[in-house]
Amino acid sequence: MRHIVMMRLMPGIFDEAAEQEYRSTFDALAKALPEEVQSVRVIRNIVDRPQNMTVMIEMQLRDESSLQQYLKHPLHQAIGKKYNPYVEAIASFDCPD
Repeated sequence: MRHIVMMRLMPGIFDEAAEQEYRSTFDALAKALPEEVQSVRVIRNIVDRPQNMTVMIEMQLRDESSLQQYLKHPLHQAIGKKYNPYVEAIASFDCPD
């Protein structure tokens, strides 16, 4: 299944260091859950428009149970705890691949 999350963070929050932290965290998640996370991409928005999101995370997961394991993983919980206070908008989308 495909899992997509798009977030708009407060201005100035998603700088190069934050982008690198997201990339390394999600790479580590893929390594920690190799049977569940088949691929992951962290994509930074390059056009500043009011309706645009700041970052998109696109994951290919084995199935819906993989999604639950990923969501509960300590790495996911930690990055959420750090950045969730700065999230202005978030949308997720799950679909078959």
